[in-house]
Amino acid sequence: MSNTLIINDFSLPKFSNINYSNIFNSLQEAIDNCNKTIENVIYKNNCKFNWNNLCQPIADSDNNLSSIFSIISHLNAVKNCKELRKVYEKSFKLIYKYRTFVGHNKELYKAYINIRDSDYYYQLSVPKKKYIDNVLRDFKFSGIGLSEKKQKIYGYIVARLSKLSIIYSNNVLDSTIGWSKLIIDKNELSGMPDNALEAARDKAKICGKDGWLLTLDIQSYFYVMNYCNNSSIRKELYIAYITRASNKGPNAGKWDNGKIIEEILLLRYKLSKILGFDNYANKSLSKKMANNPKKVIKFLNYLVKFTISKGKKDLKILKNFTKLNFGIENIYPWDIYFYSEKQKNNIFDINYEKLIQYFPENKVVSGLFIILNRIYGITIKNRTKYVDTWHPDVQFFDVFDEIGELRGSFYIDLYIRDNKRSGAWMDEFKSMMIKSNGVLQKPVVYITCNFQRPINGKQALFTHNDVITLFHEFGHSMHHILTCIDTPGVSGISGVPWDAVELPSQFMENYCWQPEALKLISCHYETGKKISKKILKNLLKLKNYQVSLFILRQLELSIFDLFLHYEYKPKNRDHVLKILSKVQKKVKLLPIIDCNFFQNSFNHIFDGGYAAGYYSYLWAEVLAADVWSRFEEDGIFNYETGKEFINKILSRGGSEDPIVLFSRFRGRKPKLDIMLRNYGIIHKKDIYL
Repeated sequence: MSNTLIINDFSLPKFSNINYSNIFNSLQEAIDNCNKTIENVIYKNNCKFNWNNLCQPIADSDNNLSSIFSIISHLNAVKNCKELRKVYEKSFKLIYKYRTFVGHNKELYKAYINIRDSDYYYQLSVPKKKYIDNVLRDFKFSGIGLSEKKQKIYGYIVARLSKLSIIYSNNVLDSTIGWSKLIIDKNELSGMPDNALEAARDKAKICGKDGWLLTLDIQSYFYVMNYCNNSSIRKELYIAYITRASNKGPNAGKWDNGKIIEEILLLRYKLSKILGFDNYANKSLSKKMANNPKKVIKFLNYLVKFTISKGKKDLKILKNFTKLNFGIENIYPWDIYFYSEKQKNNIFDINYEKLIQYFPENKVVSGLFIILNRIYGITIKNRTKYVDTWHPDVQFFDVFDEIGELRGSFYIDLYIRDNKRSGAWMDEFKSMMIKSNGVLQKPVVYITCNFQRPINGKQALFTHNDVITLFHEFGHSMHHILTCIDTPGVSGISGVPWDAVELPSQFMENYCWQPEALKLISCHYETGKKISKKILKNLLKLKNYQVSLFILRQLELSIFDLFLHYEYKPKNRDHVLKILSKVQKKVKLLPIIDCNFFQNSFNHIFDGGYAAGYYSYLWAEVLAADVWSRFEEDGIFNYETGKEFINKILSRGGSEDPIVLFSRFRGRKPKLDIMLRNYGIIHKKDIYL
């Protein structure tokens, strides 16, 4: 393997030495090794297969391949450029070619069947059985039972879908970067917080301009939509944002994803039909906790039923407020955040510029580590100066358990940058597994956010929403790092169904609304003074403010995604717009405008794992609320409850069905009503998921 990369049991990538052409060569070498490994295990074991002569060597070679590709994929997300895009696209092709080869390898399939049908299979551990079951399931999803002709069609579709997802993602990123607006007169930005103005001024200077530069990155968008008094600027920014990668708006047609979406939907439909499913929703849900579309539709309709009336009430209250205080009769989409912020200030006496001063980065991060220690008994230590990273802002930490054993590590990349994908996410570099040489590989993850970076020598100040996002991503990280499963494919987040994987992340968000926790993560960035009781009290009241409107937005996205795939037929003209119109009439309360093309930048379902699965956020939130209710009963820092949560859910990874794990922890099935009661939407009890 090229010495550009160091990937072994104890070392980490040398990011500063990575050459894009060499890393591609490393990937090619890894794939060649995977192919040789498969050939060796099939033809040298004389049909007497077991874990050590089949599963383990293949898992070892796949593990090396996954580690290399994760580096390429991660760099493409955080340091996107033309050269890296080409490498990523070439790498994607190689990966899918290899996966298709594996999925259609009948001799390899027979080898796994040989183990599954033997008495030996029943002597294996639960995780190893699950690994084999998942492998055989994936063979079926790869078309192992198809004719040679259909396998070729399958291969073409998979390769084309991978290409389209890359194009889609690039279009979203390019259209986001490709718009900006320079403001010369500061008065046009009246109402904007000082730190937002400083950031906009800093962006302009970097571009060699004098003034304040507004962009479509999420931080810039957030500040304008929430605080800028100039409604025309809010509208302009809103239109630019919701028409990204479309044939409308300021860059109409330049990076249009419209045709890409149509082709993706058609190919997904064809792929599903080849594999014996009626539609892509059935295919997607067959591997999830919810099992089938009808169950998800029932779940989503139930949420609509109980949320819509509360949403109408909340919106009416906001409209009355804007009419009384601002003389505004109609609220448009570019007004909702602005006037909601005004209403929050009026009701809760919460001032953004005062509140942000109490969440400096150092206090938030150190407080988060204390909270994790109290819940899980872990200690987190900084090892950045000994680790090579992809950017000077990136830090590296090790996680140790209560007896001082290293459990895993994480990179953390907090700040927004040009050519960095928007949003926040956790992704794996390595998963825990026992390798064939007996070495236990420890998990390593990337935590990526897009928070406002430090300006003028000050430390970064986070919004409360930033804090929630950080806790969310650490929930995912702990799920992966605190695993006790050393079997590949089912340790950490690996093998966990999409509609259960958000449970640990959404569980962690609850700590951002608890007085005992807030005291640990907040203090004034200059004086070090604690957040006042008045501000703290008012902040906690904010938890359920307009939560009904947030849930309705999630429902809009979830129902749109599901029916987009569930009701798709090739001959349906304007399918996307018809589904969108149907869904918006059902759940959208604000005026519907013609230029809203959010689907053209809906990365979750067109360049991610959430296709026909976006409902997963709401589904997992039900699970998380129920788990949290146990902590409320026992104490939010109850160490014994925390250990039980680790032992019965977090540490088990994808080795068992999520409903089995959940029921072990709660002693029953999940209750839907707990989430809705927590949000003040209903007061009924004992409504089960």
